[in-house]
This record gives sequence, C-alpha cells and structure tokens, in this order.
Amino acid sequence: REKWTSRDGKIVILRSITSQDKRIEKELIDGLSAQSSRYRFFHVIKEATEEMVSKFCDIDYKNEIAIIAEYNLNDKKRNVGVVRLFIDSGLQTGEFAILVADNFQDSGLGTKFMETLIDMGRKRGLKSIYGEVLADNNKMLTLAKESGFSVGTSSYGEARITLQL
Repeated sequence: REKWTSRDGKIVILRSITSQDKRIEKELIDGLSAQSSRYRFFHVIKEATEEMVSKFCDIDYKNEIAIIAEYNLNDKKRNVGVVRLFIDSGLQTGEFAILVADNFQDSGLGTKFMETLIDMGRKRGLKSIYGEVLADNNKMLTLAKESGFSVGTSSYGEARITLQL
C-alpha cells in the first residue's frame, strides 16, 4: 500500500488487487472511452464480462502482480487505473500492461505505474520487461521512451517496448 498524489492533488492508494475489487474493476473497464479500451485491449470492450473481471481480480501472485489505484470520491471507492506484470514461465522476463481511467490520464499516474512496474520487475529478479503497444498509442510510446524502454516493431500496427533491468 502506498499513498500517491496526482498532479492536480487527488490522493489515490496504490495497492494489490483482490477478488473483492471485481465491482470497481468492472466499472473501470466499462467506463473507458473507445480509444482507451482499444489501446489497452487492442479492441473496444463495451462491457466487461464476469469471466474477464474474475480473471483480472483473482490472480496468482506467484506468476502475476496487479496494482490498482484506488480513489475515493464522495465516499465511493473507484479504481482509476491498474498496472499488471505477467511473469513468463522462464522467470527471466515479464510482460506488462498499464491502464489509466480517462479522467486520470495526464495526471502522472501512468508515470507512477511505470516506476512501480520497473521496481516490481527488479524485485522479482527479472532480466527484462516488455509490452505490446498499438503503434498509434503515442502517449504510451512516449512514456516508454522517457522510462528508458527501447521501441521495436512487433507486428502490423503494434510496437514492442522492452526494458533491460
């Protein structure tokens, strides 16, 4: 658990996701703009299924790490973002994903998630972390470059970003 303050003064709690977070995880996914949904899932998700939400919340922390940004507004708990690290079977590398709610984009949360992600990878002893990013996701590509990632071509319309730890 870590308290973090956004650029505009909003206080969020960064913490591990749990199975009790299914409602707020669903609300996060369902509330995304079409563009944000496409950037994270590579297609637009209009409504998260129960199976999808369970997969995102009921995780095995041996092979995956998921940190959410919990924000309380008018005594209502909200998930405004999540960073995930999936540790590959050889335990040398990990694939990551970052999602930030539309109304928290440009708040510094993506940068905080990237710092958290890099720290998680190092603590797990990984040699590298990588992500697949749509080639038109300029915000993520810029954040990756600023964080020291190399950017390469993955497949049509996608870029692979990699950081050696």
